[in-house]
Amino acid sequence: MDLKTEQFSKNNSSEEQFEKILPVKKIGPIVAGIVSAIIACVLLYGILTNPRFEWDQVGIYLISNNVLSGIFWTLW
Repeated sequence: MDLKTEQFSKNNSSEEQFEKILPVKKIGPIVAGIVSAIIACVLLYGILTNPRFEWDQVGIYLISNNVLSGIFWTLW
């Protein structure tokens, strides 16, 4: 125990000691989450609104027999 800890523990009871401890506010993970969410939304918007993506072709390939049987055997 250093001098500050001794003075704190001598002057305050253990209950008061826990009441004065506050959690540190961590803004970094919050900012990183917001930035990641914005980037994900921009990418999703770009994929959904791009006319050259040809969603009708994607639908045709996704419901083809080869893909559906592959999904079936993978999950079975």
